[in-house]
Amino acid sequence: MARLVLPAAAAALLGQLLTGIPAAASAEASAASAYPLVLDVDLTPNPVCTGPVQGRVQLYDPAAARAGATVEWRVRAGGEQLAGGRVAMGAAVSGAGFSIPFDRVPTAETALQFDARVVPSSAGEEPGPYGKVWRDTIRRGCDPVRVASVGDSVVWGQGLDHDQKFPYLTGQSLGRATGRGHQHMDYAISGAVLDAPEFPAGNDDSACLQNQEKQDPDGDGEMEFGEVTQQTPDVFCQLEKAGAQARAGGYGLDLVVINGCINDLDPFFGIAVGITPGSKSLPEAVRRECSGIGAEPENPAKNVPYFSGAKVGYGGRGMQAAIEKAHSLPGRPKVVVADFYYALSRDSSPIPVKHCTAPGLAGARFTTCLGALGKATGRYEQYTQLANDAYREAAEAANNASPDGAYAVAADGLFTLDSAVYAPHSTVWGNPFSDPMYPLRKRACPELSSTPVQCVSAAVGHPDIAGARQYADAFLLNPRLRQWFHLASGGPWLTLDAPKDAHVGSEVRLTATVDGAQPPAGYRYHWYFGDGTRQETGEATTTHAYDREGPYLPRLVLVGADGRKVLTEATEAVTVN
Repeated sequence: MARLVLPAAAAALLGQLLTGIPAAASAEASAASAYPLVLDVDLTPNPVCTGPVQGRVQLYDPAAARAGATVEWRVRAGGEQLAGGRVAMGAAVSGAGFSIPFDRVPTAETALQFDARVVPSSAGEEPGPYGKVWRDTIRRGCDPVRVASVGDSVVWGQGLDHDQKFPYLTGQSLGRATGRGHQHMDYAISGAVLDAPEFPAGNDDSACLQNQEKQDPDGDGEMEFGEVTQQTPDVFCQLEKAGAQARAGGYGLDLVVINGCINDLDPFFGIAVGITPGSKSLPEAVRRECSGIGAEPENPAKNVPYFSGAKVGYGGRGMQAAIEKAHSLPGRPKVVVADFYYALSRDSSPIPVKHCTAPGLAGARFTTCLGALGKATGRYEQYTQLANDAYREAAEAANNASPDGAYAVAADGLFTLDSAVYAPHSTVWGNPFSDPMYPLRKRACPELSSTPVQCVSAAVGHPDIAGARQYADAFLLNPRLRQWFHLASGGPWLTLDAPKDAHVGSEVRLTATVDGAQPPAGYRYHWYFGDGTRQETGEATTTHAYDREGPYLPRLVLVGADGRKVLTEATEAVTVN
């Protein structure tokens, strides 16, 4: 594959990312115009069957709070204002309640816009401009598809607006397809580890309910400041809070979208360059952190002198335990494990040397980091393959142990090597200062994060708006998810035949069949080989040679002349030696 040469401007930008140089003046202006910022909106219930929708808006404006200013906010549906009011900013985050009468709630799904502005302090002054808009939807309905999301920055949707995140989009698509509408509750937080064995002590998840995190100012378990990096609450505590909220609200969940374990390994200095103790061998590290097997009694990374989730996330429970806890929540929800994408790949531009100049990487650590930079892309590709295989095995193990049938699936976003950061067809953020949530990080990270430089730039390498949409669209093709929500298959029921074993460099044959026969003519075949490469053909058979060892799960998307798509997977991964 051709390599993309990193332009000088991009190299300088990534240098800023890794050394903390302030953003450009245009980004500063953009951040200023975003305020007052609608930090969060809770609508209960939504959709609503009878009675009014009760809402609460959380407003964030540190400058207005310091000035003792009053902020005016509004809720609009198209050109109609449904609610509004004023709140004195006694603190950086201030809230206000409102009610939307049932007769003003639209019968069909309708877009809502929430924004706010500073009220003049004296007569004759003009009000300030309205800040950044928060978007959601509202409609009537009695049985919404309720989706909870738990995990780290990938599931949180680093850099994305609330309505751009793939768990939200997945719920929205399911709500539309079923006619039920949807409600999304987000408990994820950037930086979260899968399991922090001593936070709380002894893995007593119920103790999490006694803690109110600074990223959760209204105490409902959802992280209004989830954009601000913090290792805890871990995924198990997030699930505990999701369950408590569901029980308190008297509702059941339909779906949990979950991920985890990358921060337990340390994505910066563990996965990328193998400096963090316990991360030199990625197969062993993934087995320990994603599968929960093989930890040492003492955490070897607990005292590393640099930012690392491995300090608190070493060892502990694996993904199968998290999947099983998710299914135990009220409603016995189905569980979608979000496969990891290619954050970094051989198609990415070279990583700057400044990656190794972070605080704490002096002396021998700095030298080791420099020597490992050339292997970083290969290690990230290997992590993606290993983690996704661990997710798949955990989901199937949970299904096999289930008394009420299969309820979990490791669903893939169909990302490829060339969609990584600074790759030709990137679907991840490459600029730390231009995503929609940069204005929030710029002000909140210095106040709330122990590592503000890393926090401000955290969106880099995470799925962007197109990447989040790709995740959601691919999830809605998953045959198990479609079966759970009684959605039509969209086309013929395919079987993808692939060999169980292969050798590196040798060609393997993959074949698609319908009831054991050749599919009808007129389809296009989009083959995803599981190693980050893909191919499109007009035939139901193709060949592929894997260039490195590993288990790889092939997938196929069949596209009809009318554009309808069907996804199928091989029944098991191809073991390549």
